[in-house]
Amino acid sequence: MLDAETTALLRAVLDEVCENVSRHETTARTHVASKILEAATRGETAMSNLKQVGRRALGEAPMMWPSQPNSRPRQESGAKSS
Repeated sequence: MLDAETTALLRAVLDEVCENVSRHETTARTHVASKILEAATRGETAMSNLKQVGRRALGEAPMMWPSQPNSRPRQESGAKSS
């Protein structure tokens, strides 16, 4: 079990790594959190190294709603465009 200080560190790393990830992207956030937790369990406690682990995990995380450049949201039927 991790102490309160380590838990706070992991939460801070997760929040920073996932700052541009929607809170609704639970699959991606869970994947990143699990990789950060695995590293901490192995004894990694340096914030910079945990961020690196998190960023790597974010790059390989499955995303529910991949962003599509140059795409516009569809308008509902009957909506007027301006």
